[in-house]
Amino acid sequence: MPASKLSLSAALALFCLTVSVTQCCLAQEWTKDPTTWWPDPSTGLMWAGQVHGNPHPNPKDQFACCILGASNGLNWQQANDYCVSLRLGGFTNWRLPSLDEVKAATGMRKTVTCCSSHFGEVKAIAEADTAFESMPYDALFFKKGGIEIFEQPNGYQLMIIWTTTLYQPKGELWTVVLGSGSPFETAPITHPYAAAECVRPMEPDLLQTAKAAEVDHPVPDIQTLQTFIPLNKARLAYQAGNYQESIAQAQIAISLKADPAVAYWGIGISYGRLGEWDQAIANLQTSLSIDKNGNDVKTALKWAKDGLKAAKKRKQPKELSPTWK
Repeated sequence: MPASKLSLSAALALFCLTVSVTQCCLAQEWTKDPTTWWPDPSTGLMWAGQVHGNPHPNPKDQFACCILGASNGLNWQQANDYCVSLRLGGFTNWRLPSLDEVKAATGMRKTVTCCSSHFGEVKAIAEADTAFESMPYDALFFKKGGIEIFEQPNGYQLMIIWTTTLYQPKGELWTVVLGSGSPFETAPITHPYAAAECVRPMEPDLLQTAKAAEVDHPVPDIQTLQTFIPLNKARLAYQAGNYQESIAQAQIAISLKADPAVAYWGIGISYGRLGEWDQAIANLQTSLSIDKNGNDVKTALKWAKDGLKAAKKRKQPKELSPTWK
């Protein structure tokens, strides 16, 4: 064999080995068991904090499957069995959600279909992908909850999850497209492989705690969930115009180490509403030092500085007062 061909073959072999190792690591990342859960008072359900799936339905086809965006995931029975056997946060009795339960916990974003190459895929999977791409679909996203879905090689975050709802025209089970941050498009889809997002109903005492805390992200345990109760009370007090109470509750939240960046931000804007601009600026700067990318904090800090200047001139601030939703 000529030296040039030998070196090319060696280079390709090295590239494929690198891809294989990289995808193996990616698979481990994607298939990891969830470690947190999100309690959603609106549905009375708690949702696993991470979607679980297997990106390699065909282990011999790792290159095409992940690099080229081909099919991936679990079949319905695998997803169902996974949820039934899940033990998360000391809780059992997990299951797959119904279509209505997913819709109740998510918002819908109209998007456009994306094409993927089927090079190297097994025929059945390639045909399923072609059918999938020929129709629009509804990309749902968790309005709250921050549930982790898979990041695709193209940088988009998109995943299909199984439900327990029958899709009548075909007699198959509904799957749902979950998206995050990027536009995609819309309609009922059936697909041989998808991921498992597990749910379970909350007991009455846990539901009450969830309502009191109203967290917008997953937590690892009930103790952590409880620490967010004073932070939620601070938000509600702010909305009601009880700014001293808001400050007091946010300070309790800080002592419990519940999202200090948000707590200091809440204290800062509450002091601002009371016209105590120096205190407002100091607390907002503390919040910004914890979360340097906090756009809400930067906006509030601008408002507080404007308020301080206006107060010295005995005028009203030009900037709009921050809201705490």
